Order: sequence, then C-alpha cells, then structure tokens
Amino acid sequence: MTSNSIKAVCAALGCLAAGGALAQAKTDGLWRGNGGAALSLNSGNTTSSSLQLNADASKATAADKITLGGVINYAKSKLNGVDTTTADKWAGNGQYDFNLSPQAYAFGKLGLEGDKLVDLSLRTSLSAGLGYKLVNTEQTTFDLLGGVGYSTDRYSAAQTIGGKTDTSFSRASVYLAEASTHKLSSTVAFKQRLDLYPGVSGDKAMLAKFNAGLAVAMSSTLNLTVSLTDQYDSKPPGGAKKNDVGFFTGVNVKFGAL
Repeated sequence: MTSNSIKAVCAALGCLAAGGALAQAKTDGLWRGNGGAALSLNSGNTTSSSLQLNADASKATAADKITLGGVINYAKSKLNGVDTTTADKWAGNGQYDFNLSPQAYAFGKLGLEGDKLVDLSLRTSLSAGLGYKLVNTEQTTFDLLGGVGYSTDRYSAAQTIGGKTDTSFSRASVYLAEASTHKLSSTVAFKQRLDLYPGVSGDKAMLAKFNAGLAVAMSSTLNLTVSLTDQYDSKPPGGAKKNDVGFFTGVNVKFGAL
C-alpha cells in the first residue's frame, strides 16, 4: 500500500466522519457482532475455489470496550490436473480500550496470524498507546490511534530477510492506526481499519494492514457483504510479494444484542 493511497483513504474517511449524527454510540455492555462466510467457485480451463470465514464482536460500556475478531482464508486452483493451494492463512486479534475521557482512551492490542504459503507459523504483534474518538455516534465512529508496537515472526523453514537468514525475526515499531464505522442508511453499513507498523529496530520492516467491508441488510440478522483486504510487508520472505490483496463477497449473520 503506497503512501498516496493511505493519504487518499484517510482524506475520504475524514469527509465521511464529518457527516455523523449526534446520538451517542451504544455503551450498554452487551455483546454485538457478526460472523459469516464467502465462497467462490470457478470451472473451465482452470478450476478454482476459495473460502473465507470471519467473525468479529465487541462490547462497550461507559468505562471501556473489548473488541475481538478472526478470519480464515483458504483457496486452491487446478490446472491440467495439478492442484495448487493459492491461499492458506488465518488471523485473530483482540483490543482493550480504557476510557480516559469521553473522547480519549488508552488501549492494548494483540494480533496473531499465520500463512502456510510463506511458511509463516506465527506472527505475534503487540501494541499499546492512546486513541482519540474524533466522531462517536450511533451512525458514525472515527478513531485515531498512536503508540508503540513489537512484532515477532516465526517461520517453519529458514528465511532470508534483510540479509539475515533465520527462522525468527523481530522488530520494535511505531504504531499508527485509524478505524471507522458508517451507517449509511437503515440497510447499508460500511467499516474500515488501517494499521501501520513502521519498524524502528530489528529488521525494520514496515507492516501495514487495511480492511474494508460494505454490508447490505437482507433481514434484521442477515447481511450481504463485500470486503477488501490488503496486507503489506516491506521485507517479505524470498519469492513472496510485498502486497497480498483479497476481495470477497458473502453472507454474514448478526449475533448478540441488536
């Protein structure tokens, strides 16, 4: 993800955030979330299939907030009778926010992920810092976050990254993020999040994650969804690309309080 694209995303979100209504976001301490699946099948000269399973949930009170999420993505293709796995990865994350004022909060965040295609057994990302609720309404939320982070990558086979060959790579980093949700109408909602980890020690890799999703309600609990993911690693293992982009359509089911 280039710096120009990051600036464009932030500028667009700033415009969207400015249109929020005045009602406060729900802080009743009840869990709310959704889970779903996206499936794609193609046949012809090349047969391919992909599956993504995802779930996220959050609980907010006047004092704090807990957010949890996870995703699994698997895909394969078949050409001339030869099966090839094209995606086999998973990720999970959790964040705890403690409110310091109606707008400001302290946070701690843990991210875990793996990717068999690049022999990444486990990436652990820890970050902590301060956040600010630029907009916090039932229709629109828009948060800015900043702090410090530390990441460790463990591979099942030795990799050469930045001139070093090993199975484990670590880095301290600055942590910057922005996240927003937008209720565009009674049936359409949009959310996105951008996380940046500019490395300042170790291999000094720059990691970035962008997730965006549009949900259209088909009933009170069922949504048709379209989502985009973009993961960037400035120093990937040999033979791997820096960007890993995914586009998915599927169905999500809401759970918890409405």
